[in-house]
Formats: sequence, structure tokens, C-alpha cells
Amino acid sequence: MVVSIGGKCKRSEYRTFKIQTTDGRDDYGSMREALSRRLSHIGDGSPSLGERPDLILLDGGDTPVGAVKPILKKLEMDIPIFGMVKDEFHKTRAITDGEKEISIALEMNVYAFVYNIQEEAHRFAYLNSQSSKLKTLTSSSLEKINGIGKKKAKLLLSAMSISDIKIASEQELKEIKGISEKDAKSIYEYYRNIGKEK
Repeated sequence: MVVSIGGKCKRSEYRTFKIQTTDGRDDYGSMREALSRRLSHIGDGSPSLGERPDLILLDGGDTPVGAVKPILKKLEMDIPIFGMVKDEFHKTRAITDGEKEISIALEMNVYAFVYNIQEEAHRFAYLNSQSSKLKTLTSSSLEKINGIGKKKAKLLLSAMSISDIKIASEQELKEIKGISEKDAKSIYEYYRNIGKEK
């Protein structure tokens, strides 16, 4: 979720939603869950989430609009919602209410606003995807160490960065809650010996 206030993107208000009730391959189901969770916070004082949006823009055209409109109806919220439409050259060309398109090609201020939102949403999604992949790769590398599974890898990464783990002493490692003396020794020796491997 990206947020624009007064026509300017406000990155401190951006949020990601870890999908909990929908198969990750169901894009529209994921979108419904994320929007439901976002709107359920209106009025509860939550930073950014507690504010009622003046407008909701969805990436992907008319199909996602049709998929999430029932959420607004169920919550009895009258918030304008439009899908952002791209042409065959992947350029923003219109917005849609799910039934008809509204061309914005000649409305330069509107076009610039929608284009910026769409590009920012793509940029933010990409950065989060790369960050998630990096965390997975980092966690997987720790799991190669004897006695370190997903749970302990998560404990280690919540305490220090992977670069700090690699140079940490056994004492520093075993001070991490959930990491035993045996684990600390295994981690320490793993990173001291890895450089000696051919």
C-alpha cells in the first residue's frame, strides 16, 4: 500500500500486508484481504491506517475493482475506487470504475498523479519482493549450519545482521536468547571454516 497526501507520496505511511487467509497465487483474494484489513482500522487511531482515504486506486484495471467493490459495500463505505489502466506499451492511459473507462491522457495533472501512484506502487512492491528474497536467502544460509533451523535462524537475524553473525564470538552468539552454547560453537566454527573450503 502506497499513500499520497496532497498529491505527494508519503513513504512513512506505506504499509505491506502479510496475506493470512488467501492462497498467495490468488491476486484478487489477496487484494480483498489487504483492503479489508486496511479499511477495518478507520477511526481506531492507527497511524496511516486509521485515516479514511478520499480515494482508492488499484493496479490492474477493471477486474480488481470488481473484485474488491463488495468489501466497500459490506463495510457500508462510500469511497471512490478506480482501477489504473495501462495500454499495450505498459503506459498509463485511463482509470476505470469497473464498468467504464475514463481517459486521462489529455488531463495532464490527473495523468501525472495516477502515473506517479502506479509507478510508486510498482517500485515499493519490487523493493519488498527483493527484501523478502534476501531475508529468505540469508535465513537459508544459516540453516546450513548444524543444529540451526528456521526458528533459530530467525532468532539470530532478529538479534544481529548476517555480517555481524559471521564475525561474532562464541560468547556474543550464545548471549542471544534461544541460542545454546553448542549452537554458538557450531555457528562460530562454520563461519571460520567456510573460508578454508576449496
